[in-house]
Amino acid sequence: MAGIDEGPEFGKGDFVLLDEISEDMFMQNLKLRFQKGKIYTYIGEVVVSVNPYRTVDIYGQDVVENYKGREIYERPPHIFAIADAAYKTMRRRAQDTCIVISGESGAGKTEASKVIMRYMAAITHASGQNEINRVKNILIQSNALLEAFGNAKTTRNDNSSRFGKYMDINFDFKGDPIGGHINNYLLEKSRVIRQQDGERNFHSFYQLLSGGTDQQLAALKLERNPDKYHYVNQGNSVKVGTINDRKDFKTVQEAMRDMQFSPDECKTVWATVASIMHLGAIIFDSEDSEQCFVKNPEDLSTITELLQVQKEDLEKALCSRVVAARGEVMEKGHTSEQAEFGRDAFAKAIYDRLFSWIVSKVNEAIEVRGSNLKHGKSTLIGVLDIYGFEIFDNNSFEQFCINYCNEKLQQLFIELVLKQEQEEYEREGIEWQSIEYFNNRIICDLVEENHKGIIAILDEACLNVGKVTDEMFLDAMNKKLTKHPHYTSRALQPTDKSLVHSQDFRIRHYAGDVT
Repeated sequence: MAGIDEGPEFGKGDFVLLDEISEDMFMQNLKLRFQKGKIYTYIGEVVVSVNPYRTVDIYGQDVVENYKGREIYERPPHIFAIADAAYKTMRRRAQDTCIVISGESGAGKTEASKVIMRYMAAITHASGQNEINRVKNILIQSNALLEAFGNAKTTRNDNSSRFGKYMDINFDFKGDPIGGHINNYLLEKSRVIRQQDGERNFHSFYQLLSGGTDQQLAALKLERNPDKYHYVNQGNSVKVGTINDRKDFKTVQEAMRDMQFSPDECKTVWATVASIMHLGAIIFDSEDSEQCFVKNPEDLSTITELLQVQKEDLEKALCSRVVAARGEVMEKGHTSEQAEFGRDAFAKAIYDRLFSWIVSKVNEAIEVRGSNLKHGKSTLIGVLDIYGFEIFDNNSFEQFCINYCNEKLQQLFIELVLKQEQEEYEREGIEWQSIEYFNNRIICDLVEENHKGIIAILDEACLNVGKVTDEMFLDAMNKKLTKHPHYTSRALQPTDKSLVHSQDFRIRHYAGDVT
């Protein structure tokens, strides 16, 4: 067993072997192993990983060879064992397999997914096969590119993924990687325009300002100081000790070249990033309450040049909107406040489309080519790396969606690991002690149930005629969810002063309360 190879001084390598199954004993064993330098522990075929927040030398080629082709319990607990088990299952049964990585924000999920990809590349034998070596290289290089445009510093993690990612790695009948595909989910667009104290915008903004040449920045009309740009300075944390933005910029440039980005496409990517920074400097003013105008037209000219659009069209889009009423279409001017909301929405939409385009370019580079499918059956291993559970001081709709995803992942874990396992014991007549566990189905229903869940209530509120406000939505939830044990607000609990009247509501998630 896993624990025997390590010796008893390291605790139990598999929590199943604990003499007493309790939360205290679980945490005590986990703490002992961590203090002894063991960051991995099994629960059956699940591996629990503790982020050491430092570089550990346990992923070298010698360690790869130690786990390659071995059964999961032949070696001490390691993520390599899980990756190898998925690979062996895929090859032996010619079936697709999937590795699900979950945990709270900062737990090390993205690093785990990169370790799995490197292991897959290391154990496949592709000597002399240029196409397979190319695919391996791109699968690994894609991490640098996606992290630059999809990761950011948060209060929990200096390199936090701000998007969800599901990656398929395709293998040929010999078990060698021949391509892949990435699906991205829920990019945290609100970060483009606003960051909480101690946090940063996406890495790409700071990489461009630190790593771009003087000539490049001059062409983009940028200065090196991030504090000058409203969209990237709000967190008061533009410099991070653990991140070298200048070096990372060069790595991203190399990754773009490896993925066949043309020079014009690279130029357009950075011009788009620069345009968003300039967009944050646009100021609106108005002479009356009906129509506003751009107060700093020189910044507007810079943006139109970078985005290659007409100045008149951009100003019109920022300062007015098209309204359809009673079959008529008319143009209505924005107030200054409305124009600022529109500007921010525009910046978020630009970055979201840029990120989706980058993902599509990565997919073009790693797609399975026709010649690789001619011989035998191809299979794949899926790797899911999604946001961790989050509780911030100010939690937006995006945190609501992220935490809902984590509830669904927790439900999947309960179904696969606990419920099905216990049902199998019952079918086989095995004597065992039933384990009580919290089934979070009730929380998932709170969010997703038809006609009664929060999303359904939000849809219904948006269909109301006239102006729809947050207060109307909150009032509708208070009426429909009054008796739900995992929902509350100030109207339902008047004595709870931590909730603001007509503004806050709280969901009691499996991992904590979120307001």
